Amino acid sequence: MEASLAVCLLAALLATGACLQCEVCTGVGNNCTGSMQTCTPGQDFCGIFLTEVIVAGMKTQTILKGCVASSQCKAGPVSMNFGNEVTSSTSIACCVGDACKTVNVTLPPADTKPNGRSCPGCYALSTEQCHEETVKCTGAETRCLDAVGTVTIGGNPVQMAMKGCASESICGQLKVGSSTFAGISASQTRAKCTAASCCCSFSP
Repeated sequence: MEASLAVCLLAALLATGACLQCEVCTGVGNNCTGSMQTCTPGQDFCGIFLTEVIVAGMKTQTILKGCVASSQCKAGPVSMNFGNEVTSSTSIACCVGDACKTVNVTLPPADTKPNGRSCPGCYALSTEQCHEETVKCTGAETRCLDAVGTVTIGGNPVQMAMKGCASESICGQLKVGSSTFAGISASQTRAKCTAASCCCSFSP
């Protein structure tokens, strides 16, 4: 406790404003509660991420709360389609202080209209390889995502490979290396976005 107080005092001397503290938690559904933690330098907002994954028509919502950099707040709604009836959408809200107690994060309606673009798509756990199929992109999905790495939740590492259509907003957040958010650690060995190909014929 004394160490974190000293860090706060030092930060207050070097910059205006006090040390930011955010609630940190993960949970199933659209809400979770956790302890308040002091954010590190560069993390200037509290972030709330609501994600809905649909697998073969089955919907699951999860929520993450924690410290984030302002760049993550600008990512906006994220939409991904991995093929094989696996899609994911995420809404992001950022706040500071007491305002976080009243923030309500909602997911925008899914835009399922094909946009004439396509990407290789697949999703696999416990491997770096997955069997690709061509995925028709929808809505704001104009980029092809290709990511491989390990995600650790609660001390349990899971290797995964993901390819598919994605909205532009996620590409600015992708990077090779390690990162941690709300107790979830990610280590990516491959992370890239490319332009989705316009090979599908469609009528506007």
